Amino acid sequence: MSEEKQTTDPEKVDIEKLPNVKAFEDEFTKGFIQSINETEEGFYPFLSETDAYSMNFPQEGVIDERGYYVQDGTEKYSIGLKDNNVSTRINIKYYQFMKAEFMESSLQTLEENFDLPLQFQEKKLDGRTKQRAFYEDEDGYFGVVAIVQNTENNGAIEVTTLSECSKGNADSDCNQVKKDYKTTIYHWLESIKFITESE
Repeated sequence: MSEEKQTTDPEKVDIEKLPNVKAFEDEFTKGFIQSINETEEGFYPFLSETDAYSMNFPQEGVIDERGYYVQDGTEKYSIGLKDNNVSTRINIKYYQFMKAEFMESSLQTLEENFDLPLQFQEKKLDGRTKQRAFYEDEDGYFGVVAIVQNTENNGAIEVTTLSECSKGNADSDCNQVKKDYKTTIYHWLESIKFITESE
């Protein structure tokens, strides 16, 4: 069992055994990835430096080391990723102190910051509640705004994404990209799970 764990830890396996994707090519990003085995196609297991939550991490994602911040139960960072169709920046903020009763005011603050009407949809999951909204602005940018709230303890994660279709994509192609993107991000949000002290 211990041998199996050792062979999947990115920090311990031989370089030639690492997946040939950006998440493992970047040393800082690799430090958060828990295994070279995919959680699902194109994603690897990520563990927060706070040990408070885990999630699936996109294989082409890279964490901006210069913008990374962790202190006193707060963690902030951004993930950049790009494929043939879309360029995306995912901004993640974890607040250990956040309580469920703050949700309404947090959503209001997010909407004010974006200066766009956001139609949040709630989804209850095991041990957490997710509020999410898709947006598009007049400059062609689009993305998802979400809060994932721990319902068993304090703690919440604020997620905002900013994307644009790659140059050369026709408007009709971009519309399909947006639909696919929304589905992908909404599904990915469900991978964010809080870790209880007993785990």
